[in-house]
Amino acid sequence: MPRITPLEPQGPAGALQAELLEPDGTPSFVATVAHPHPLYGGDMDNHVVTTAADAVVEFGGAALRFNFRGTGGSAGRHDAGRGETDDLAACEQELRGRFPRLPRIGIGYSFGAVVTMGRLPQAEAAQDPPGGLLLIAPPLTHYDFDAATSASVPVAVVYGQLDTFTTDAMIRRLPKRWPSLGACLEVSGAGHDLSSPLLGVTIRQALHSLLPG
Repeated sequence: MPRITPLEPQGPAGALQAELLEPDGTPSFVATVAHPHPLYGGDMDNHVVTTAADAVVEFGGAALRFNFRGTGGSAGRHDAGRGETDDLAACEQELRGRFPRLPRIGIGYSFGAVVTMGRLPQAEAAQDPPGGLLLIAPPLTHYDFDAATSASVPVAVVYGQLDTFTTDAMIRRLPKRWPSLGACLEVSGAGHDLSSPLLGVTIRQALHSLLPG
């Protein structure tokens, strides 16, 4: 069982409700896990978010899942992705302070994938990019993901076969549009909510592709 520690990283809009999951031993890497759109019921307890966090711990990492501003116990108001990018930065800083020498991976589901990719140029400019990004069900029909076209870090994607926000045609174009794209794994028979018994194993496969060694 992972060790679970409630945290309150300080974001620009106030304290963020968060939870740190750690393995039994010393973690070998860390990860932020960002949740889907809060205006449609998304929060850090979403089943995809918890599945991803559990996968991190299974691989010996520490996972920080958190609520964006205005969600659950987090202060502030929803900011359409702008302020949420700063919230993610605050969570990265929390992990950096606790685990200063460990590599970091950014994980995001749906809206969380948008924010996770949107944060990358800032992290690269600060010379503190993650070691990789795992984008789960990125809503390609609603967001452009421009940062992926010049990303300097490996990117993995998990998507549902029946997801209308990540169509087959869009997925087929990704290798040409995203130069650092690696694993791109389909969850058979799943829609955008990724309700499938195959979700966990698919996330683990994608995460494994981003880990060193």
